[in-house]
Amino acid sequence: MNEIKLNDSAVRALSDTETRLIAIPPELEMPPLRSAARQAVDVDFSLAIHNRTGKYFIGEELLSFADLPLGKTYYWWQAAARPLEGFYGRVMGRLQHWQILGKTIGGPLGWLPRRTPKRPLLHLDPFTVPTTVLRPIDAVLIHDLGPLTHPALFPPDVCAIYRHIYDEIARVGPHLVFVSYTSRKEFEELYPGAIPHSSRIIHPPIRPGIGVGEAMAVAGVEPPFLLTVGSVGRRKNQARSIAAYARSGLAERGVRYVICGGREPGHEEAEEIAKRTQGVHLLSYVSDAELRWLYSQASGFVLMSLLEGFGMPVGEAVRHRLIPLVSRGGVLREVAGEGALEADPDDILEIAARMAALVDMQADERRERLAKLEVTIERFDIAHFHKGWRALFLDMLSAR
Repeated sequence: MNEIKLNDSAVRALSDTETRLIAIPPELEMPPLRSAARQAVDVDFSLAIHNRTGKYFIGEELLSFADLPLGKTYYWWQAAARPLEGFYGRVMGRLQHWQILGKTIGGPLGWLPRRTPKRPLLHLDPFTVPTTVLRPIDAVLIHDLGPLTHPALFPPDVCAIYRHIYDEIARVGPHLVFVSYTSRKEFEELYPGAIPHSSRIIHPPIRPGIGVGEAMAVAGVEPPFLLTVGSVGRRKNQARSIAAYARSGLAERGVRYVICGGREPGHEEAEEIAKRTQGVHLLSYVSDAELRWLYSQASGFVLMSLLEGFGMPVGEAVRHRLIPLVSRGGVLREVAGEGALEADPDDILEIAARMAALVDMQADERRERLAKLEVTIERFDIAHFHKGWRALFLDMLSAR
């Protein structure tokens, strides 16, 4: 059997969300669940081996709830209390990766049998579905369907792998959990004949932690500036945002444009255009204290992403009372609501005009938009997140 090798960008694309006690408001409480050992849901959190993006924080938040009927947490074949780390974690992650390739497009470890769960199993990422026997009593958390809806942003092998995975999900019909109405709509359009065991939206909570603590100024950056936070690459579309900033005339007025985030496929273009554009600060890494300062000092937030699962940075910007400029339609508009400005992410001139409007916005309009944003952000609190997952587990266990 030939070994399938993917380049680094493909592996990163494949590898695509603070533990604490909370008080749940009485109006959001649900009846207690049966607590016998057999009445529990296991969780596949394999993505934690190699992923510290939004998906990871969703899993961490979910596993922090002591009152949910959580069974074992699996990292590929191994159940453990914490994510596998170090050399051992890398080896296990690579072996799982090879098994998934083998079960979808052919390759090493395709011969390895799927694990048959003893209890209902929640997959926190569709990518892990090929490693187990998927059943209608199981559940899958779906963030976005990018490899199917935006294939140009992913290597062909990645698209083929996810097509196989989503075909299986649609065929088997497990419980489906979507992080947004946008992602559920996309799934239903792609698989109109699918009949999931249940289908629901559970929005991720907007993390409050980033707004709490000391703020530290970023060396070399002075207000006023517009801010973009998120991985730098083709998917987040920073190259067009920088080009739009250059056309907006804001640099000549002393308004800078600050972009911060790690690299992902397509980062080279954004880095190159940033180097030659006056007023742009491209920061590869900032601490939480520096990020708090950036949010507190920015004149507005910009995210012209071509594809998002949920758009956590937009929610965090709203939490910091920043008016966002987001891609028209899609999940970013769903997160930000009516208080946001919108632009076509492919239209540099429109983005430029909206950037200028964001900076020049009068106080009355700014107050009105902020009031709308505050109403929208209430949907993304921790209590609603807890209620949604509790209801799912109740469904999964009562259907057995």
